[in-house]
Amino acid sequence: MQKNRSNTMKRDIFEKFVLVLSSLTITLTSSLSMALTDVKECEVSTDAEFFELTAHEVEPFLPSVDENGNTYLQGAALVNAEINHYRQQYRDAPLIRLSMDRYASLTSKTDEPFKNYESRMVVIDPECNELKLFFGNLIGTSNVSFTTYLAMHEGAENLEHDKLKKFISQRVKLKPKNLSEIISMLKSDLIFDPNITKATLSEGMLNDLNLVGNIHHDLGGEIALLSFAKKGGSVQLDADGIEVFVIVPQSKKGLLEDNKTLVVLSNGSAHLIPNLNYKLAQFALEHLGLATSIVSVGEVRDRNNTLCKIDEVGHWYQMVNGSRARKCDFNQALIKNLKNATGYHMFDENTYPITFMKMSQLFNEHNPIKVVQ
Repeated sequence: MQKNRSNTMKRDIFEKFVLVLSSLTITLTSSLSMALTDVKECEVSTDAEFFELTAHEVEPFLPSVDENGNTYLQGAALVNAEINHYRQQYRDAPLIRLSMDRYASLTSKTDEPFKNYESRMVVIDPECNELKLFFGNLIGTSNVSFTTYLAMHEGAENLEHDKLKKFISQRVKLKPKNLSEIISMLKSDLIFDPNITKATLSEGMLNDLNLVGNIHHDLGGEIALLSFAKKGGSVQLDADGIEVFVIVPQSKKGLLEDNKTLVVLSNGSAHLIPNLNYKLAQFALEHLGLATSIVSVGEVRDRNNTLCKIDEVGHWYQMVNGSRARKCDFNQALIKNLKNATGYHMFDENTYPITFMKMSQLFNEHNPIKVVQ
């Protein structure tokens, strides 16, 4: 009997070694884009420490059987007995801090590598949060930045790791951003890969927003902001009741070429944002709880003079030395108003009474408005 137990133990150890070795082969051949956990910042175990755990000698689980060879325990009771057995066997084994990269690579195809000793393992996420394992599932919550979330999502998708995808969907929480960071996202089309950010959104939403099948590089910031909002991202505000006013021309005819849109914030700042899809931006901003108004302007004027105006055929013009020139530098005219603290004059009080009142109050509180290019 003792000899049989010894042979079983040797076979168990050998099978475990082969399993870990094959899993490491998967690690080396899997996608290298899963460079998630910053091992310079986060404390993780070395390869030697990892192998020390896998080489830890234990008694194999041998459930009691009747005269017919059937185990007395069945189903969940048998599974729990095996778990408790190995938990006791590994109680003196070293505790291993495994990077999420290694966890993802080793378990992308099977849970077997950690089956018996997962009680002695802690998975370290990309921003050093500690997670436990139970039946191959990550237990705990990761609080990470939006950029890290995108990397985790992409890595799980590339490895087709269902359990990691489920964890990212349910247990990853995003760190909040301040208002300046939110505006920076809208300005950063080329920083965000729309193919990656779109993958975090549902097919239904992509269809509703007409974003299926196209690359949309000029919408990189807007789609990223929507992804941040739909994942539960939030905005840290210095003051309550921040509102956003997106100023757009009623017509494109006659405007000097300019791909930027002026966005005025009720905190006294204004931003020129390139290639802004204002409808998509409004959708994302309002998901973040920021009241956003799209204000269509057909005339830009200061207190005494009309700077630009739309004529009867919908064409912009301006007066230059007493003559009508059928062109308008729309954003420059807006900025001139903002810097002269007369920006609310560009709104028709009869057409936009509420906006006119809000902008008048804004200019009274913040004089002049600071324009950030």
